Amino acid sequence: MASKLNPKLFLILPAFMLLILYSTFLPLYTPSSPSSSHSHYSKPQLSISSSCNLFKGKWVFDPTRMPMYDDNCPFHRNSWNCLRNQRESMGRINSWRWVPEGCELGRVDPSGFLGLMRNRNIGFVGDSLNENFLVSFLCILRAADKGAKKWKRKGAWRGAFFPKFNVTVGYHRAVLLAEYVQTREPGSSTEDGLKGAYRVDVDVPADDWAHIAGFYDVLVFNTGHWWGYDKFPKETPLVFYKSGQPIQPPLEMLDGFKVVLDNMVAHIEKQFPKTLKFWRLQSPRHFHGGEWNQNGSCVFSEPLDESQKQWSEQGSKKA
Repeated sequence: MASKLNPKLFLILPAFMLLILYSTFLPLYTPSSPSSSHSHYSKPQLSISSSCNLFKGKWVFDPTRMPMYDDNCPFHRNSWNCLRNQRESMGRINSWRWVPEGCELGRVDPSGFLGLMRNRNIGFVGDSLNENFLVSFLCILRAADKGAKKWKRKGAWRGAFFPKFNVTVGYHRAVLLAEYVQTREPGSSTEDGLKGAYRVDVDVPADDWAHIAGFYDVLVFNTGHWWGYDKFPKETPLVFYKSGQPIQPPLEMLDGFKVVLDNMVAHIEKQFPKTLKFWRLQSPRHFHGGEWNQNGSCVFSEPLDESQKQWSEQGSKKA
């Protein structure tokens, strides 16, 4: 008999593996939320060998591969709807599939996944990386339930309810995870080059997800891309507080990032002890010709080859 997963375990995953691992782990894991009902739940057979390393493999071009949804999915944001906006090379972009070494990885089964998640709720907390994933996720799941409706409760920025399976999926926007507000630090003035600051309370979760304990059976957290000077320039710095008092000596941004992560993980472990938790890594920046706010654009339609990956890794180490 398979043992239950330890709900305290944080799994560090890239985006494209989450759906597969949900479907792999859920048969082994039974949330004890009082709101969950398992009267319609039957344990399926796992289709992925435990010896299969899903993270080691390669992208393979498959011209027969088609998207599982079209541009009419109601969960798209207009500006992000690449299908409707007729982004160049979308056919080629959608034709890549991940092939792990030594095993076969099938496509996501929306009906099977929602069947596993019947009467359960899934939450995403973090920045636009999680939001981007959520949009595709919702559109894929809608293939199994055309009656899916938009959902915005519990402080969620956006989400969906799938009535056929009684499953709710929500996204809570919290780009730093911790609470932060714009303020003017005591003693600062325009003469010192500061235009103000952002107070970050490292031990206080952002209000958008501070009150969701007990609702979600699965939670996916991320943060990272906002921890840079393109988001918070030095003239409007992050100033870190703990227990309501400024941290002394003041922390640099990346040191503050580490302190926030330590405190948020401790909070999550305490407040969500019976929830299956995942932690997502950042995706690589993929803008060409400038950053996201400097007329940069994503012009690539295929994965990096080995020489490009080595060049990218060397550039990252030098930075």
